[in-house]
Amino acid sequence: MLQKSAALRHYRDKALNTGYLFFYSKTLMTAAKLDVFDHIGTGSKTSNEMAQATGTSEHGIELLLDALAGMGYINKKGRRYANTRHGREIFLKGKELYIGDILDFHEAMWEGWNHLEESVRTGGPAQRHDMFQKEKEETRTFIMAMHNTAMGHAEKLASLVDLGGSKTLLDIGGGSGAYSIFFCKANPRLKATILDLPATLEVTRDVVSRYKMSRKVSLKEGDYNKCLPNGFDVAFLSHIIHSEGEAANTALMKRIYGALNPGGKVIIQDFILKEGRTQPCFASTFALCMLLFTEEGRTYSFGEVKGWLRAAGFKSIEWSRRSLPRDISVVTACRS
Repeated sequence: MLQKSAALRHYRDKALNTGYLFFYSKTLMTAAKLDVFDHIGTGSKTSNEMAQATGTSEHGIELLLDALAGMGYINKKGRRYANTRHGREIFLKGKELYIGDILDFHEAMWEGWNHLEESVRTGGPAQRHDMFQKEKEETRTFIMAMHNTAMGHAEKLASLVDLGGSKTLLDIGGGSGAYSIFFCKANPRLKATILDLPATLEVTRDVVSRYKMSRKVSLKEGDYNKCLPNGFDVAFLSHIIHSEGEAANTALMKRIYGALNPGGKVIIQDFILKEGRTQPCFASTFALCMLLFTEEGRTYSFGEVKGWLRAAGFKSIEWSRRSLPRDISVVTACRS
């Protein structure tokens, strides 16, 4: 009975702690919105100095700074606050591993998540969007948010995927171009083409130029749900299938098959579920995000993805789980 009671207490505590997690996420998002980390910079500041810099009350900013220090995201010594060594690499604008854009994007999604009950009841999205194409600033925020997440493992993924014999890669819905950039860095003979919508490519062009990869990475306007260019050795598809319904993904795999040269390979990176669709936990929970913000999107099991690929004519279909962040995994298949 004692062992059972301990297990029950653990289960109950886990549920309670999950309910409190938004305390931490909202604190971090608010700090990013107020540019707390950039105002601290590479030196140190008092709460009074930070209040003046952020345009907040000293009482309010002191509580926020103490919470951030408690969470380990800044240091506090006496009455002064400073960024941590790692914090200076991820919270300060301009750093390669900066995550401020994704924190801002999470803040923008907050209102949508307040309507989860409504979406569960209706089965439809709380907010409809046009893939963030109408407003230039909205487009940049979204694409750079996705760039922040990609930079956490793009270089690692490029080192894990064998593209040694490939010369041409089509990055479908490639966003900022982070993956194409690192695939080309890891494979000197490879050239990549990023296919995406016009407003997105304005942001992509800046990122590719920043990495001095314009000679290796080209940009092409297009909608992957309509048509794809052909003649490629590899097609790469990162976090696309979860935005689409089953019919759209089935049709997309057929277009990808036609875009590849004989013997070509498709690489699908996404939150792939085990059969039963409950694990990994992040993937099954992420499906709710797609319920909130897309018409038909959700996360899919390997069996479902395999079915689309087989129907398109692909062979040698494999699911590789490579210890990537948030249980991201990779499915590969070959064109005969």
